[in-house]
Amino acid sequence: MSKPFQFKQFHICDSSSAMKVGTDAVLLGSFIDIGDAGSILDIGTGCGVIALMLAQRFKVKTDAIDIDKSSVEEASRNFNNSPWPGRLKAIHSSIQNYIQNTSSSFLIYHIK
Repeated sequence: MSKPFQFKQFHICDSSSAMKVGTDAVLLGSFIDIGDAGSILDIGTGCGVIALMLAQRFKVKTDAIDIDKSSVEEASRNFNNSPWPGRLKAIHSSIQNYIQNTSSSFLIYHIK
């Protein structure tokens, strides 16, 4: 098992996740501005690094989905060990199934 990666207010493990902590995720989590969004949908969350970084920066509820079961399990552990477990939820689902089974709506954010 690898050593946890330490951020300002949380640490994260990524040893069993398909999507590890990487430069792309750290940059996206650092620079994205969610505006006045009340909730976030993190599609393909992996170990949950982007969801955690956004929870650190904004007081917003996040559903983090992934089709890889071990990634969801690890993201869930990372969320539960964070200062914000009540705002982060890891869900084992495809985007198609998630959309069919939720009443939530989300704005699409893209980087310009």
